Amino acid sequence: MLRPFARTAITLFILSWFFPIISVANWSALIIASVILTILYGLIGPILKLLLLPINVISLGLFSLAINIGLLWLTTYLVPGFQIQAVILFGIHFSVLATLVLVSFLISSIQSLLHIFI
Repeated sequence: MLRPFARTAITLFILSWFFPIISVANWSALIIASVILTILYGLIGPILKLLLLPINVISLGLFSLAINIGLLWLTTYLVPGFQIQAVILFGIHFSVLATLVLVSFLISSIQSLLHIFI
């Protein structure tokens, strides 16, 4: 459980450093968000994917994205110093849901790159 926690902590730090839409109040909020996100992705995520397997099969695996977005939203709800705000890109104001889709994609991409090194 230590390696996924380290990958998640590094990922959240990198994302909060480069993207102003992701804000972490302090180091303790970053650590708590990393712990909660690691627990949710590691324990609750597989249970939800197993329970919602028929929907996931019908949607050809796209419902896994919805599960990951829900777990990320739950993390922002549970950790008071961790926020993801709506993004404005090229003058277009996207909703928080679209921002969560983008952040979920970035988290999975960076974690897959970090999986090679850590």
